[in-house]
Amino acid sequence: MDRIIQACDRLGIVGSRFREEIAAQVQSSVLARRGRDAIRITGSTGTGKELVSALVHEVARTEFGRTGELVEINCGNLPDSLFESTLFGHKRGAFTGAATDGKGLLERARGGTLVLDEVQNLSLEAQGRLLRLIGEREYRPVGSTALQRTDALIVLVSNLDLVQLAGTGRFRRDLLDRAPAKITLPPLWQRREDVAELAQQFALEAAADRGWTGFEGLTRRALADIEGAVVAHEESSVRRLRELIRDAVFAFPEPAPVKLESAAIERFLASFYGANPAADRAAWDREDIEERFDLAVEAQVVRHIAGLHGIPENTLLKLARVLRELRDSLQTGEKPVPNSYRNLMARTSLATKAALWILTGANNQAEFRKFFGEKNHEMPPKSVAWQLYHDVFGDDDGKKH
Repeated sequence: MDRIIQACDRLGIVGSRFREEIAAQVQSSVLARRGRDAIRITGSTGTGKELVSALVHEVARTEFGRTGELVEINCGNLPDSLFESTLFGHKRGAFTGAATDGKGLLERARGGTLVLDEVQNLSLEAQGRLLRLIGEREYRPVGSTALQRTDALIVLVSNLDLVQLAGTGRFRRDLLDRAPAKITLPPLWQRREDVAELAQQFALEAAADRGWTGFEGLTRRALADIEGAVVAHEESSVRRLRELIRDAVFAFPEPAPVKLESAAIERFLASFYGANPAADRAAWDREDIEERFDLAVEAQVVRHIAGLHGIPENTLLKLARVLRELRDSLQTGEKPVPNSYRNLMARTSLATKAALWILTGANNQAEFRKFFGEKNHEMPPKSVAWQLYHDVFGDDDGKKH
């Protein structure tokens, strides 16, 4: 996790809560999977999908020694007629105007990362052409009879919920299944504590562009008003927040202030959100206090439960994240499973058993039992080992698949 945070620093990713949440998701989607699975990144417009794609590439580069480049393509600007040749390349004579062999983006992304942005804009036919690429890492250049392989880390990016689109037939379910690693970006308004950090950063950047010296950013009241307006009006886009702050800084007359007061941003909060800080401030402050109180109570509950069971708080939170991923996975795949208590508990039990078996490295029931000790009172009973083996492998005769 620390190395992922360091990568965030190198890329200039701001926002403590955002960094923490994304680091956890990159850990499970990239590092834990050794970069072998295709990744889908979803989040509403302006939430930082481009930055997170760059983070995925940076982490894969530093942790796995990958030396290729980051190659991005906007699928919204890619017509079906050019899809295959752009991505896969082509052989000479494959179509009119193909006077020489042409390398596709996959060739450029060898040893690196290929990002398919706005992937939801691809036609169902074009999506079908990605199945072999993402599933088997194979592709065939236009006009060629020979399959080629790629080791590029493939990232599908969308500002829409691909699972929801698959449910309505607008996105291929089988393509979704081939990209099991998921990173979901929260909208800005759901991470209140990041708003002030971002606003301050944007103000300092804009002041530097104006050539201001000695400028210290926004006052505490101005930051609180911005935070309140962003949360109250459910602003999802970091880009919009940046635009608001830059407008306020560039509109301020010379000479430069030491700090920008709340009065200097009021009209921009009104034009962007229809907000009235003077009238809304009390309500915003009350919501802020209530949210911070809830977070404090939640932290206390985690601390109490972790203490009762003798496990670190971070371990408990990681287990909660695993369960959240398990719950989300019930809604994906060819046969979505209802997200009920019974189904979740059954899947949790099976996942725990499977993880326990992998932990022991056992090839059979006898090896599984001996992992825990040589004495009978240390080992699980044979009946328990048999039942666990049966649950994990689904094999009645006790022979490993």
